[in-house]
Amino acid sequence: MKKSLVIATLIFGTLMPFGKVQAQDEGPSEDCQNNYSIFYEFYRNKSYTDAFESWKYTYENCGDLTKNIYIFGPPIIKSKIKDVGSDAEKQELISLLMEMYDRRNELFPERLGFVIGLKAIDMLFYYEDKVTETYAMFEKAIELDGYDHSAAFFNNFFNAAIRMFSAKEFTLDDVFQSYNIVSEAIEYNNNILNTEIAEIQRRVDSTDVLTAADQKTLNRSEKELERYTIVDNNLEKQIAKIATCSRLESLYNDETFESHKNDTVWLRRAVKLLQKERTNDDGETESCTQMDIFVKISERLYDMDPSSPGARSMGLLSFQRNEYKRASDFFINAAEQEADPIKAGRDYNLAANALLLARNPQGAKANALKAIKLRKDYGDAYITLAKSYAMGEGMCGNNVFEKKAVYWAAIDKLQVAKSVDPTVAEKANKLISTYKAQLPNKTVSFELGWRDGQTYTIDCYINETITVKFY
Repeated sequence: MKKSLVIATLIFGTLMPFGKVQAQDEGPSEDCQNNYSIFYEFYRNKSYTDAFESWKYTYENCGDLTKNIYIFGPPIIKSKIKDVGSDAEKQELISLLMEMYDRRNELFPERLGFVIGLKAIDMLFYYEDKVTETYAMFEKAIELDGYDHSAAFFNNFFNAAIRMFSAKEFTLDDVFQSYNIVSEAIEYNNNILNTEIAEIQRRVDSTDVLTAADQKTLNRSEKELERYTIVDNNLEKQIAKIATCSRLESLYNDETFESHKNDTVWLRRAVKLLQKERTNDDGETESCTQMDIFVKISERLYDMDPSSPGARSMGLLSFQRNEYKRASDFFINAAEQEADPIKAGRDYNLAANALLLARNPQGAKANALKAIKLRKDYGDAYITLAKSYAMGEGMCGNNVFEKKAVYWAAIDKLQVAKSVDPTVAEKANKLISTYKAQLPNKTVSFELGWRDGQTYTIDCYINETITVKFY
């Protein structure tokens, strides 16, 4: 007994703080301490099913002992659900799981929204026929905690919305409202995480030191950012199936615009949905920016709120009108106001592409480099950079070799694009094949004194050193 008490004391004293304790002045009973010690050890070793009986004793007989009973409870109960054979036993355990979340909020109400969110996720999984109740639970969690929820929470929230739509409990507008909530939540959390990462990077750049604390924060932020990225991709795949331009016309038209033209939230959500590329009923990729209503919404949003979303939509609108210089200015404006480096990088790359069409390769290069600085693995920005170099033919150098040497610089950047981002390999390879055909003629180059393996520095705006290589 003394040994058990010593173990329990060590665990209680070093591994977790007590929440509420039992009402008796003498504190938790010896049986409670022993059962807590047993289930904690099993839990710590991930033997969740073995932990169940001792956990259940603690839950039923001293449930207000510590919040850890409720933190450790879900994986223990879920493991037991998988372990039992009969449906009746499974249902009894599922009911216990749901009851446990409610009891936690009664005894330890510090994180009401968070716990309701955990319950909603499990409700969606275990009670497929209760999706209406489950969706309301997700909404309550958001009402309490706003967007401060995990990536898994928002993924399941939108899955619930899709189920509601499939069951004809939701209209198309309801689904889009849910989409907007999740999309904004992802953006909100991405901004926080990206800001944390950027601050750490600034400290490392200035001190050349990465502390253990910063490394821990960096690892956590990057992992959570990856989770939100996965959710965002899943979200786009699901919404693309239903958010065709023909369907969006019923939501975004002259009538709805007049009703919401002073509502910046509605305007911002509208331009975001209309900007998305999606597959139409014929299987073709389309963008709803060609719709007349997009012009009205974009211009109104920018007038009311010239922030990043408004500037971005005006950039797309100017691009459509072949006003490439104006488009680049809007995209740069959007990038300069954008907290998320992923989005800012895309804006700079859009600005660079607009400047290519405006026949300004120097400006295109500058903005492509800004995009790459924000996103080291941004293959498309390296491709844009390569195009800006290729456009320099005839602008740099004094003879045919020097004027066409820009294609070596372009090919070099395309090789980098493939190495940092394999998804652009096919696109990069096509350009490499095209640019190889434009390289200086080997015979003419020899006559001008150039051989394989020699290096040459391209002047003017390119300012790159290349190695001569005849294919």
